[in-house]
Amino acid sequence: MAGTSDTNWRSYVGPQDNGLTVNAAEWQAPLDPENYDDLLKGSNVSHLCVSGLTIPASREDSIDFVRGKNYVVQHCTVAGSITAKGSIDGLSLYGCVISGTIELGQYDNYWSRGRAPTRMVSLVNCCSPDGSPIRLKLWDAEMPRIEGTEVSVTRIPKWVWLPYFLFRRLTNPKRV
Repeated sequence: MAGTSDTNWRSYVGPQDNGLTVNAAEWQAPLDPENYDDLLKGSNVSHLCVSGLTIPASREDSIDFVRGKNYVVQHCTVAGSITAKGSIDGLSLYGCVISGTIELGQYDNYWSRGRAPTRMVSLVNCCSPDGSPIRLKLWDAEMPRIEGTEVSVTRIPKWVWLPYFLFRRLTNPKRV
């Protein structure tokens, strides 16, 4: 996968999108979501708020956040997965219906050994459409604050993810 890049439906990048609220006036789902890797991408943004959207599943993630801080996703219906990685410092998922898996701290191209984990994540009053627990995978991430939300947590042990991250780091070109 070295040298490949995601095809995203809409990307929000800091600093120009810092403080932006993404709602139905700003964002609508594509007619062909399966043709995109990620539908809503946030990269190195501070204080991005995603509110009231219905986000279908895509090839990879409905929502993919990498780096940045204080992301908020509120009152959204997310048919696919949510990934938050890159040492994110603050993500709140509030009142969302989530069908896919939430992955915190998965590998990203900016990873370096000793970097802070993804942290300060909270899931508040979220659910799955069928009432089953939301699947949560923790890689290089702290345990989120969970309130009013039923989750099934899988912690990927460091002895598994660290060699994988090191391998990916060695085989992917460094991004600036």
